[in-house]
Amino acid sequence: RLPTASLPDRLVLTVPDFPARKIDTQMRAGALTGTRQGADEIDLSLELLDVEALDTGRHRAMVVVDPQDRRQLKGFLYMSGLYSPSIDRAEESVRAENIQVRWYHQMPRQMVERRMLQGLADKMTASTQVHVEVRDAVRLDDPQLLQVPFVLLTVNTPFDFTDSEAANLGAYLTGGGFLFVDIVSMLWADYSDDQLDIPAVRSLIRAGFAAVGYQEWKDWQFKHLEISHPLYHCFYDVKSLPRGMRDLHFLAGDYPPRTPDYLEGIVVGDQVVGVYSLRNYADFWAGIGRELVDWSLVNNVANHSVLVSAEEPLVYNLGVNLVVYALTREGSLARQLVDAD
Repeated sequence: RLPTASLPDRLVLTVPDFPARKIDTQMRAGALTGTRQGADEIDLSLELLDVEALDTGRHRAMVVVDPQDRRQLKGFLYMSGLYSPSIDRAEESVRAENIQVRWYHQMPRQMVERRMLQGLADKMTASTQVHVEVRDAVRLDDPQLLQVPFVLLTVNTPFDFTDSEAANLGAYLTGGGFLFVDIVSMLWADYSDDQLDIPAVRSLIRAGFAAVGYQEWKDWQFKHLEISHPLYHCFYDVKSLPRGMRDLHFLAGDYPPRTPDYLEGIVVGDQVVGVYSLRNYADFWAGIGRELVDWSLVNNVANHSVLVSAEEPLVYNLGVNLVVYALTREGSLARQLVDAD
């Protein structure tokens, strides 16, 4: 038996006949515990698995993990970003005013996220035996979201959202999905504390949980993820948080990070179903770090190029951990769908 999650062969699919398990409102702490132990149920040798043969076009992900070695995993994954007309309109409005709040501020948001995911996909493919490809973004209000095991949402400006978007996100987070939120707006030297975060994102998440009957603090919460959490050690051992793009300075000297030295988990019961970042790691995955090294060398900003080049591999390692954790954690879509396959 092999862990699986659904895979679309185009942007929009009919809903499979094995929808992701809905977490009942009576299931609180521990509600997202999987019904299988994953790799220890598999009676096939990891070395004999043919990834191309397993990728039949039916599923969105399948990962097999060696229970004796967490870094031995094999399979495939198709990743997506999130598309929301309201978020895109808000960003388009800012871009029309030529206000640079994102590094690639003249590039449409979906194109930027695809570039980010492609960088992470390349790292996953190079570091693991998991073949990763990037597919088109999934609409936030589309029920097909419940078939996507890992999604990226980057935000740089306030936005509105619809009730259907919130409700679908709530169903996703309580149904086995995993969301990585990254605030990517630029922080300048004179930034204020209220520019660190974009409250609309937290409001969207809160509205999503409320739509499925979950109460904050009682059933779910935002919670600091200590560096001892399994997410930081499920593939690479991440011993400290790397700086993000928002923490890098354009002046020579030793400056502290601008953002808090922690990530927040979106936690249901005792299960992390998402991660909330203020650091802008995703732009590293898009290759901006390498571009800034070149810029720093040309402009003789040696400090900046050293910081960028030192942090980039650590940010990629963290990204791999995010994806591996999303696929292999208890209650994930990949673990749920093995029972229905």
